[in-house]
Amino acid sequence: MFVTIYNYFKVKRLLNKIYASEKIEENLSRTFGVECKRDWVGRLYMVVNPILQNIRSDGNTIVYDHNDRMMVEAWVMKNLELIRNFIVNNSMFDLLTYSIDKIDEDENYLIVFKNIYFDDIMKICKWTAGIIGVGILVGIGFLIF
Repeated sequence: MFVTIYNYFKVKRLLNKIYASEKIEENLSRTFGVECKRDWVGRLYMVVNPILQNIRSDGNTIVYDHNDRMMVEAWVMKNLELIRNFIVNNSMFDLLTYSIDKIDEDENYLIVFKNIYFDDIMKICKWTAGIIGVGILVGIGFLIF
């Protein structure tokens, strides 16, 4: 648990330095044409509406399914050459992960880049909050009885 917390803050510090030196928020905003933000825990996020076009090749039409998550991921990764170069140039393969979630019926997707240890930290926070909550309830129980 303590190793995970240490690693999270170590990676967060590295990511913050790299984000600042590469101006990654500005570059991602320019690449996607939408505003890229960073929250207080270090996640980069943006909402995009992928433009998936049908392609005609040798008389055959390849039809994209706009609701297919894999097609959207492929579109995002194709348009993420900047982030791919950024990850490769800064040797960040084991520091950063991403998620893509559909947020409404208008084909808008939330893209979040986060510290590789972020999900583990959230589990630790929930576990700790649960223990503190049980401790408070037990303390109140002792006071009442």
